Amino acid sequence: MNALTWALAGLLVLCLLAWYLSATAQRLDRLHRRVETSRAALDAELTRRASAALELATSGRLDPASSLLLADAATAALDAPRTPAALRDATDADDAQRWRAESDLTRALAAAVPDPDEGEGEQRARVLDAWHRVGLARRFHNDAVVQARRLRGKRVVRWGHLAGHARLPETADFHDGTADGDVRPGP
Repeated sequence: MNALTWALAGLLVLCLLAWYLSATAQRLDRLHRRVETSRAALDAELTRRASAALELATSGRLDPASSLLLADAATAALDAPRTPAALRDATDADDAQRWRAESDLTRALAAAVPDPDEGEGEQRARVLDAWHRVGLARRFHNDAVVQARRLRGKRVVRWGHLAGHARLPETADFHDGTADGDVRPGP
């Protein structure tokens, strides 16, 4: 083989490597956007659940102790720090405080609404629907995070610094009542 053939072969290898790195960076970017979108959807569902719980607590359908417990937990969940639009600006301390408040709301809901099949009422149905949707949104978010973290863990992504300055996505780790099997919200 002459020098021109080696040069063309080297150029082809470099082009293939550049294409692979570019495709991997684009995939990582799509996964990061998916994480941000799923996190925004989770935040919206958590707000919806807390609002529905506060509405149920003030409806007069619960006993006074349950109403007070549920209202306090819902208010704390609504007042917990929200995730900034760009996840890179979020802090682990904010997330920890938020997940504690959401877990407390789940426990308060489990105490105030022990059996989802029992009773009726528009507020109760709205709470159970929101509770179910939070479980789904959390599952979708955590799946997106796992996929992004798996890709970021690959050697080519680390060595090529393909993630840039993006924050490593974190799963939403709070008790939502669906993962443990102890509470079964929703339809």
